[in-house]
Amino acid sequence: MKTSSNPKKIAWSAFLAVALYFVLPASMPELGKRTVCIFAAAVMLWVSEALPLYATSLCVVALEILFLAEKGGLAREGGISFKQFLDPFASDIIILFMGGFMLSKAMTKHGVDSAIASRLLYPMARGPLTLVYGVLLVTAALSMWMSNTATAAMMLAITAPLLKKIPESDRFRGAIALAVPFGANIGGIGTPIGTPPNAICMAILRGAGYKIGFLDWVAFAVPLMLIILAAAGLVIYLLHRPQTGFSQAAFKIESRPLTANGKTVLAVLGLTIALWLTTDWHGLNEGAVALLAFTLLAVLENLDFKDIRSIEWDILILMWGGLSLSSAMTLSGLTAWFGGLPLTELSPRAMDAFFIVFSIGLSTFMSNTASANIVTPLALAAAKASPVSAAILAAIGSSLDIALPVSTPPNALAYATGAVTAKQMLRASIIITAVSIPLLLIWSRYVLPLFSF
Repeated sequence: MKTSSNPKKIAWSAFLAVALYFVLPASMPELGKRTVCIFAAAVMLWVSEALPLYATSLCVVALEILFLAEKGGLAREGGISFKQFLDPFASDIIILFMGGFMLSKAMTKHGVDSAIASRLLYPMARGPLTLVYGVLLVTAALSMWMSNTATAAMMLAITAPLLKKIPESDRFRGAIALAVPFGANIGGIGTPIGTPPNAICMAILRGAGYKIGFLDWVAFAVPLMLIILAAAGLVIYLLHRPQTGFSQAAFKIESRPLTANGKTVLAVLGLTIALWLTTDWHGLNEGAVALLAFTLLAVLENLDFKDIRSIEWDILILMWGGLSLSSAMTLSGLTAWFGGLPLTELSPRAMDAFFIVFSIGLSTFMSNTASANIVTPLALAAAKASPVSAAILAAIGSSLDIALPVSTPPNALAYATGAVTAKQMLRASIIITAVSIPLLLIWSRYVLPLFSF
């Protein structure tokens, strides 16, 4: 992720966004036109990374307040309250993800993640295929609750001794190395905190009046995640079959006992997951549960101020910009106007397929969080016949951006081990993605309608 700005790209983005204002149709509401310009500028800056991604999100909020707010902004009467653009940063979705970050930090700090992984991997190392699935499933299971990047870094460290036991000439090294980033990216599909696009999608759907909870997401996403993982494991194995003998004993992994703090973190994690899955029973929403977990970890001193400073605040700010932009699209009347375009008359299946491919393609070359900020509100606005399906598929599609070493941090970490080449990563990902797209379409047609939001 870039940290330095590019003045030339910033200037071009501003110029093109302003020029766009004068060619938009007269039928579009005035605030809608301004929102389109802000959206266009954000897209250009997010795609080009002319500014750090979080800086672009801050610009989005500032421009909304300046050009859309009724008091203090240029919209004057008939504008939108500036609080509508500030509120998303304190939304339950942002707090949910912040709590997820803190749980992830505590798990890593006190060795809970490595203890879980090491205890689960060895029993699954009965053969090369089961080992590939073991790495995939353990990585995915941890990625459902932890940062994909942190999960991949930890799993690559755990599997490093395994790679050393495989001859460098044996292509099976590539299977182990690929199973980690693919497991991390695909595993993020499973829960709302698994990856930021999921949380962004939930927040946007809730803002549009759809009732979608933590358990709802887990119930419809985990089976899909497992099916894609099953396909991914088979593809990885068939492309990287071992060329030498396999012995389970050679893959024994050292596991360290949990400390007292580690056991406390594990208990807090278990309690938090239980509360997240039973929100309909006790009435606390996911954000409140995450805040309680964060409080427990802080009070019990499992986390300190250094841990709090070190979490990915830039991701939270990036999510804020996306949620604020989605609010602006709705409140400005842009969503309603966009819903009347001929494009929205396409069949639900065609719309779903379009947004899956669009999301995967965009996320391959930019942050999947920024991609979700762009694609998810568009999907919700355009897909009149199946807005929920299109939005969810757009979010899930961003987790399948697994083609290149630069596509995601887990991919880059796996490539850095030297055990897998960019060509091997691209070949496996093309097959997995090609299989996943029809799976997503089948799932959206026959499984997603079983849930009422």
